[in-house]
Amino acid sequence: MSSFGRALGVLRAGTGLLRSGPGRITSRKASGGPHIEPQYRQYPQLTKKQKFDSELISGVMWFWILWHCWHDPDAVLGHFPWPDASQWTDEELGIPLDEEE
Repeated sequence: MSSFGRALGVLRAGTGLLRSGPGRITSRKASGGPHIEPQYRQYPQLTKKQKFDSELISGVMWFWILWHCWHDPDAVLGHFPWPDASQWTDEELGIPLDEEE
């Protein structure tokens, strides 16, 4: 019965569109602010707000990275004890044997 209800709803919407005829097509415009025209092979012209926003976002990013490196170094360095390199043998390090004559 639910498929019948759906079909009926679609038919109602279709007949409503056919009765009203084609609607008025509106064109949407971007924000009312100034638009920057694209320029071939030239650097983009940044507004002061864009520069401030980019520096703010990059500052927050570096703060987040350095804060977590300082307060949670295991996230960067790993959750394991560092191996003691003085206990490794020459064979494990790939050092050839010293042949004495």
